[in-house]
Amino acid sequence: MHPRLRALGTATVALAFAFALATPARAADVDPATVNAARALAEEGLDLYDKGEYAAALEKLWRAEELIQAPTIGLYAARCLERLGRLIEASERYLHVSRTPLDASASDVFRTAVADAEKAYNDLKPRIPKLAVGVRGAPEREVQISIDGKPMPPALVGVSRPVDPGKHLVEGAWGGRVVRQEITLQERQETAVALAFPDVRRPVVVPSPAAPAQPTTQRVLGWSAVGTGAAALVLGGITFGVTSALRSDLIDLGCTEKVVCPDTPKTRDTLSSYNSMRLVPAPAFIVGGALAAGGAALLLTMPSASRPRGATARPWVSPWGAGIAGVF
Repeated sequence: MHPRLRALGTATVALAFAFALATPARAADVDPATVNAARALAEEGLDLYDKGEYAAALEKLWRAEELIQAPTIGLYAARCLERLGRLIEASERYLHVSRTPLDASASDVFRTAVADAEKAYNDLKPRIPKLAVGVRGAPEREVQISIDGKPMPPALVGVSRPVDPGKHLVEGAWGGRVVRQEITLQERQETAVALAFPDVRRPVVVPSPAAPAQPTTQRVLGWSAVGTGAAALVLGGITFGVTSALRSDLIDLGCTEKVVCPDTPKTRDTLSSYNSMRLVPAPAFIVGGALAAGGAALLLTMPSASRPRGATARPWVSPWGAGIAGVF
């Protein structure tokens, strides 16, 4: 007998040759060569398990189970997963074996394997660590979270979920930024981590102090009024000077101070020009002064940031002209 079988006794013999004990209904579609190959794979898996080579043993047992379904093989596959620290997979495998349906003709070995799987599941479940992943500084439903490279459903954000013991890398991606956090968990440990996204605010654009202030409506209206008023005052000054010169000419031609003139050809022409010009200065001075004063007021009442320092204005009128003097 194989040394492994001699060492473990009758129970292991039954495990290794469980395929021969399977009911005809289960083996009806399996040819003898496949059964033989499955038995050989199971025996190799058991040998590797005894040597502590759990990863290699698991690979053999999985291959055997693909050929023939037997709770004994599933039980040892779950034990390999448990030894490898893959507690979540092991618990699911134990649960699956514990729910294996058995008919009346099933062997005691199969029944024992199902019972052992149920007990192993109940013992293993409280040993599995739990981790809750939360989010700060971002909408939790929009953050793409992964644990060890495997995506985590958004519905599990903030929810405690089972993880295998050991080191884990938790990552969250949102808004072009990635936040990472490493954590190590022991068996039976429950903890939580929060992926904190920095508060990135939009930069405030401050205009350069050297940049000239943009023209405002008040400035445009002010300068327009000043310019128009100055032009009217200039017109009034010019026409006033011309009117004064014509009056002097009329007096030289014999007219009185009130401009009552003799009827001569020269006085008629000069008097006609005088009467036309003397009506212009007064309205020009009035309109020009009002416009200039209003424009200066607009400029002087502008906000300080838009008004030049020391801005002043004053109208001037003389027989030779008129205008606005000041600094704006």
